[in-house]
Amino acid sequence: MSLEALFSETHNLPNIPKIVQELIENFNNPDIDADEISKKIQMDQVISAKVMRLANSARYGAGRSIPSIDSAVVMLGFDTLKTLVVASGITGAFKDIPGFDKKQFWRDSFMTGSISKLISKHANVDPETAFTCGMMHNIGELLIHIVHEEIAVKIDDLAASGAKRVDLQENQFGYNYTQVGYELAKRWNFPEEILAGIANQESPNDAEEFSPLAATVHISKYLNEAFNKEKDKEAILSEFPNDAAKPLNIDLVSFFEDIVELTEAEDDIDSLLS
Repeated sequence: MSLEALFSETHNLPNIPKIVQELIENFNNPDIDADEISKKIQMDQVISAKVMRLANSARYGAGRSIPSIDSAVVMLGFDTLKTLVVASGITGAFKDIPGFDKKQFWRDSFMTGSISKLISKHANVDPETAFTCGMMHNIGELLIHIVHEEIAVKIDDLAASGAKRVDLQENQFGYNYTQVGYELAKRWNFPEEILAGIANQESPNDAEEFSPLAATVHISKYLNEAFNKEKDKEAILSEFPNDAAKPLNIDLVSFFEDIVELTEAEDDIDSLLS
C-alpha cells in the first residue's frame, strides 16, 4: 500500500476543530488578533474546558488560579495559550484504537513536546514551535495503527525488544511513521519548519538542509525513552546524541539541571485527555 493509499484508506481522517485549524494556519503570524481568537476559543466548549484545565495545571498554572480564557492570555501569554489550544485539538481528533494505549501515547508525545520546549531555551529555537513539533512528532504512528492494526502491534512488540521501528515499517509498508506524520501535518497546513522537524527527526544530521526542530525532537525522544526505561544519569550522559546537539549549541550543563526539574514536575497529560 502506498502512502497515498494509506490516506485514502483512512476514511475517517482525523478532523481538527475550526479554531485549531485557524491557529495552525497562523502559527507564525505575529499580527494575529489575540482578542478575536480568544472569543473563538470560548465558543468551543470542549477546547475551552481542556485548555482551562491545562492552564491551571502544576506545569503551567504554577499555583495561580486562572478563571477564564482571557485571564489565560494575560497570565500565560498568547503564544502559550495558542500552543495549548493546538495540543488540545490534536489529542481530541483521534478516536480510541483497539489494542493501542492512547493515554501512554499522548503522555510520551506531551513529554517529548515539553523536553523540546526546554531544549529551545538552550538553543536558538522558538519554544512554542518546539513544543508543537515534539507533540506532533509521532502522529504518523496513530494513522499506521488505524490502517495496519495487527501488523502495527507486532512492530510495537519488536521495537520494544530493540528492533528499529522505521526499518520494520519500511519493510512492511514501504514508508514509516515520519513520512506519514509529515503528510498528515502537511494536510493540516502546519508550517514548513514543523514539517521538516517531523520528516527528519530520525537522522537530523543526514537531512539535505539541517532542521533545528528535527534535532530538538531527536534529542527529546532519546531523553523521554531513557526516562521511561529509568536509565541512570551516567547511562543517559554516555549515550547522549551529541551529534544532533552540537549544531544547536546547547549548554549541556544547565540543560541537564533543567531536565531533572522537568521530570519531577507533575504529569499534566490527563488535563489534555479528560
